[in-house]
Order: sequence, then C-alpha cells, then structure tokens
Amino acid sequence: MSMPWSGCAWKKWLSGILLLLLAVGGGLYLSNKCDGVRADAAPADLRQLRETLLADPGSVSGHWLRTLNPQVKDVQGDLVWNSQQQKGVIRIRDLPNPSKGAFYHLWLYDARGDDKPVSGLVLRRGAGREELFALIKVDAPVLEPYKFVLKLEKEGDEENAQVLLMVQP
Repeated sequence: MSMPWSGCAWKKWLSGILLLLLAVGGGLYLSNKCDGVRADAAPADLRQLRETLLADPGSVSGHWLRTLNPQVKDVQGDLVWNSQQQKGVIRIRDLPNPSKGAFYHLWLYDARGDDKPVSGLVLRRGAGREELFALIKVDAPVLEPYKFVLKLEKEGDEENAQVLLMVQP
C-alpha cells in the first residue's frame, strides 16, 4: 500500500503552499503600499488612535473646509494632529478617485518651521461612501501647525497642484 505523501509529493505540496502564501502576503503588502495610504495600522487601530488623539488636550483638530472646486463638494471628514507624538489621523469620505497619474497629497504648515510645508501623506485612491482613515506621518517635525492642505497633484508636477480641502485648527 502506497502512502499519499510518499516520495517527493509532500515536498511539492509544501512548496506549492509556501508559494501561495508568499503570493498572497506579497499582494497584501503591495496593495497597502500602492494605494498611497501609509497603512501602518488597521482601520480599527486608526479609529482608536484618532479617538485617543482627540481626547489629548495637546492635539489640534478641525473639519475639512471645502474650496469651490466641484470635485470635492460632497467630501466630509476631519483631521487630528498631535505635535508631541508627531502623528495624526485623517477621516474622510466621498473623496472621488483621482485620475490616472494623479494623487492626493496632504501638506502641513508649521508656524515655527520653514516657509516650506511638510508632507504628511499621499492618497492614490478616493474614499467612496465609506469612511477612510489614514495615518499622518511626517519626516520633519511639525511643532505648531496652523494649516493642513489636501492638494490634487500629478506625478512630477507639484507646482500646478490644486488645493481641494483645508483644515485650520
């Protein structure tokens, strides 16, 4: 009587499972990186982080102020930032998907920093009818933010970016 796992059959089966796991794991990793959201945490974790930051008296927050751009007339949401922790969370919904080659870019303006804004996050997709939570992380310190601006930018053309939304805490 021959065993079903005799010879090299079990090695082939194990190799197949490992390849499948690598493909699925790699696909999940790339989908988190390629959508533009700094997905360091699951949505539930970002919701909790948002609530924690909102409860902290050292945080600043505000609702999105829309421009006259018709693309964002239905957008809703808010933003919270904590200078001590150097992180924040945006909550947004009804943000349309950007056109091909375009993306949304959140910029933070610091009263104590240079005249140049600091990049906070890049979104390569919209939010749809569901709430989208995204982590704001900066590469340079933002100690006294006075304005947060979400712009629509095209790859390689930062100068012609369109200001879409703003938060002034």
